[in-house]
Amino acid sequence: MIASAVLPSLCWLGLKEKDLMTIKTLVNMWSGGGSLFGLALLLWIVGGQAASMQTPEQNERHRVPADFMSFRGAQWLERTERAQEEQPEAVLDAMGLESGDIVADIGCGSGYYARRIVERVGSNGRVYCVDIQPEMLDIMRQLAERDGVSGIVPILSEPDDLKLPFGVVDWIVLADVYHEMSNYEQMLADMRSSLAPGGRVALLEYRVEDGTGDNLKSDHAMSVRQVLAEWLPAGFALENLHEFLPGQHLFIMKVDDGTVVPSESIRSLDLFEAIDQGLVEVEAVGAGDSRVTLRIRNLSGKKSLVTMPVGVLFRASQGRRDMVSRRDAAIRLFDDDWKDWNVRSVGLQLNRMAAEPSDDLTVEQRLYSADLEELMYVIQAGNYQVDDSPLFYIPRFHDIEQIAVSIAAEDLRYEDIAAAVKSERIPLQYGVAFALVYCDLAGIDVKGKRIWEAHEQIFRRLRDPGLAAWYQVKIGRLVER
Repeated sequence: MIASAVLPSLCWLGLKEKDLMTIKTLVNMWSGGGSLFGLALLLWIVGGQAASMQTPEQNERHRVPADFMSFRGAQWLERTERAQEEQPEAVLDAMGLESGDIVADIGCGSGYYARRIVERVGSNGRVYCVDIQPEMLDIMRQLAERDGVSGIVPILSEPDDLKLPFGVVDWIVLADVYHEMSNYEQMLADMRSSLAPGGRVALLEYRVEDGTGDNLKSDHAMSVRQVLAEWLPAGFALENLHEFLPGQHLFIMKVDDGTVVPSESIRSLDLFEAIDQGLVEVEAVGAGDSRVTLRIRNLSGKKSLVTMPVGVLFRASQGRRDMVSRRDAAIRLFDDDWKDWNVRSVGLQLNRMAAEPSDDLTVEQRLYSADLEELMYVIQAGNYQVDDSPLFYIPRFHDIEQIAVSIAAEDLRYEDIAAAVKSERIPLQYGVAFALVYCDLAGIDVKGKRIWEAHEQIFRRLRDPGLAAWYQVKIGRLVER
């Protein structure tokens, strides 16, 4: 039968069993002489499902801009520890500011960077301090006056208008602020138009990939992949990516006006596109229960930046545990030497031993199901709302994410998870509760999972307001306001 041949090839789409049965019926109708309507409907179902599957370029779809920081938090911007945590002088050294440069500090806040930039550009230079809060600009003026700093021009901007002059800015600085831009397409267009010929952007964002941003709210960090997915289509080229800071990426961007010399920019590659085009060579091995190690080598002859989306499958053999990446990942390949690329991951079969460095893994682009793929994106996003509640943030713990994957992929009972997961960071009930929220956000029917049999045991003593609100909604009770 045609259906027997067609159905296996459709499984990669992540279709549900009921969808496959519908397709089987339609295929048999068509192959048995039925009308073309059956075939058309089949193609519509398959085409619609394929269109709904996520591609690597869509991995930023869960990135919701963060709320901007209120002027009431300005004191935190001036904390003593910031000099060590963010190393602003080293950032300015990497930028190579010159006397006479015109610089725009966008989202300048208290002027922490602006006051330091003025010293670099001198009396012939100028610093535009751009912020959407007049109170922040007042604080900036007070601190500049306190320090005897002049040469700063305050600009009260709007969420969709930077108010910068056209074509005169040599450098734009965005220090941990881009992730707050709700209208980033317009902001990127404004930045591009404000830059002078040869102008550049220094973009700082806390890292998603290696966990250094895990202590922040999840929407206050960005992966390399997320940044490039927004900046490159907006007409920018990546000139450099510095990773010398303790917790932040430092991107150096410039306008891609068609005259950018390839040797003066970094080529951005998706891992699977790079593999398909023969631009990289990759091997993968185990690294325990929370990581996978890729050995990768650049074959392109050009400086390259390779990124990998969250939700990549690393299939094991010899009865070892399959792994899946739990965050976006990125690696700089500026020569042709082999590099070790450590990718944060979770396991998919808790009853198996984790793969070790002696165990080879196969890198696969797709997971077992669309639900599981969606779950990994939700986990990376790391926050949720209940009705019209404020945004709640889930602790960025490996154990919570491992439990969520185990619920989705293996349908484990509560006692099975209790036996397999021994967390020192969070009580089991909280870990399972947050994991259930993740699964629910991914569209998984948590009440149909076997772990829901223990829902009263899990939730009855929890004191977290977000979990309490979510649980009350799930069991059909009104949330007390």
